[in-house]
Amino acid sequence: MFADALRALVAREFPAAELEVVADIEAAHEALARGRFDLAILDLHMPGTSGFDGIERTLRKFPGTPVVVISGLAQAADVARAIELGARGFLPKTLPAEVLAAALRVVTSGGTYVPMDYARPATADPSGGPPGGAFTPREIEVLRRLVTGRSNKEIGRELGLQEITVKLHVRNIFRKLGVRNRVEATNAAARFGYGPAGA
Repeated sequence: MFADALRALVAREFPAAELEVVADIEAAHEALARGRFDLAILDLHMPGTSGFDGIERTLRKFPGTPVVVISGLAQAADVARAIELGARGFLPKTLPAEVLAAALRVVTSGGTYVPMDYARPATADPSGGPPGGAFTPREIEVLRRLVTGRSNKEIGRELGLQEITVKLHVRNIFRKLGVRNRVEATNAAARFGYGPAGA
């Protein structure tokens, strides 16, 4: 059912894209070996593998292909583990279609997507960087505009992004900074040396 819904979403939201659906991890690896894919979406409990084994094997065999993990049931620790292994995102099967589409855009543009409900609380990073991990180039562009007080719509207009995509970037930025709102994000950004765009 999810595969059918994903196929319909890709056809609607990404008309130039081609989607290949396979039944198990071996078929996924055969497909990845045959051609270049912009993204591989793996079920955490995909037939032919056990939990994170399939993710690890895929990332090891196809390091140049971004991997996103989907699951109907997962804990925050599972999501964190997938990201630590190198996955570029986690997509609950319950995501609304418009959010799923925006999340795929975030990942294919070089970002990482994790729903806020699954994000672990940030802890201090002894290296002095953001507590939740390094920013992607796109997140830095969004952050440098966010600290000037621009709205998501204004940021989207400047960067050529849809507003919901900007919103997802902002959520990831908040998670990585360990903050809850724009005021806290602005203060944290200053501490980590991320000034306004053009500064």
